[in-house]
Parts: sequence; C-alpha cells; structure tokens
Amino acid sequence: MRFCDLFISYNIGLKDTKSTIPFTKLPLYRKVFLAIFLTLIISSILLIFIQNIFSFIPMGLSLILLIIFAIIDSKKDNLSDMLEKHYIPYSEKRMNMTIEVLKKYNIDIKNLDSLDLLITEAKYAQIQCDFFSQFKKPFNTLGACIIPIVVFVANKISETATETQMLNMAVLTIILILLIFSLIFSFVPIVKDIFYIDYNRYDEFIYDLRQIKLFYSKN
Repeated sequence: MRFCDLFISYNIGLKDTKSTIPFTKLPLYRKVFLAIFLTLIISSILLIFIQNIFSFIPMGLSLILLIIFAIIDSKKDNLSDMLEKHYIPYSEKRMNMTIEVLKKYNIDIKNLDSLDLLITEAKYAQIQCDFFSQFKKPFNTLGACIIPIVVFVANKISETATETQMLNMAVLTIILILLIFSLIFSFVPIVKDIFYIDYNRYDEFIYDLRQIKLFYSKN
C-alpha cells in the first residue's frame, strides 16, 4: 500500500462526484446571462476581425452585463437557493467520499497527525509532477524577444499612419487583447484539467483533508 494507491482511489471517487451544475438545472437568470454573454463575446470577435468601429459596443455591453449579473447573483434569495440546492449537497457528497477513501486505507480522520502527514506527502507529490515548470524559463525568454519586435513594428506603423488611424488601431488592439485574455482565463482551467490533471487534483485533495480537520475530526 502506497500514497499513490490512496490518491488514485480519491481520483476515482471524484469522477463520481460532479461539481458542475447542468445547464438545465441552473436558475433562469443564469441561463439568460450565459446565452446573452456568449452572444456578445462572439459578436465582438467577429466585428474586430472585420475591423468594424462598432466592435467595442458588444464588449462594453458584456462588461455591463457582468456587473448586472454580479448584483443579481449576490442577492440573499439567490445565494440561499444555490446554497441549499447545489453547494451543500455537493459538499456533503464529496466529503463523505473522501472519508470513505481514507477509511479504506485505515486512516483515522480524528488523528490530526495522520492528516498532516497526508497533506505533506500530497504537496511533495504535487511538486514532483509539475513537469510544466521546465517550460517557464523558455517562455519568459520568448516574451523578452517578442516585446522589442512589437515595439519596433509599432514605431514603424506610427511613422506612416494618421492620428485617427492610430487611435482606431489602439482601441481595436486593446479590445482584442482584453478578449484574448478573457478567452485564455476561460480555457486555462479546461487545458489544465486535460493536460495537468494530477497537479489540480492534489490541490483538491489537500483542500478536502483540511476540511476534514476543520469539520469532522472533532466529532
């Protein structure tokens, strides 16, 4: 019996404990928000590629929509509804699964020293599986090489373009950068789940062990 065996059992348990909420079970206001928000984002991208001056309008509307959604979603009734129907049931199912896995490997959840040892081992295993860290330095070097090239090209363009053209290009560039970063932040979790599963799973395992220490070890 090894730590990796326990961790594999935990991963199997996570597969049967879905954290996502199906679209059909979302509150009506969340369904409406997702539909409108995706429409605005797609419209912004299409207008930018055809270099339309109105491309910033859908982007601005999407930001306003985000603010409205945050206000509506933070209302007491909506928070209570999500808590009772989704968050609490999911938490109970997930913690029960984790406790069952620990019991399967003869780990007493009331023994804080054992839980601390598991957390330490999980952190060590997480570091060992961090194979993406070796690419950080080459990417930093690549970024340092690209920035001077971008500055040089921008200077050349500014020598021939009018002020109006420069302003339009600046606005479109800012909007495009914002959209790119929005897409990156949206897809990074998906990419990490596909190519970097174990690293994220160690974080989840450590988190669950801490919850057991907080809420279950004293019972």
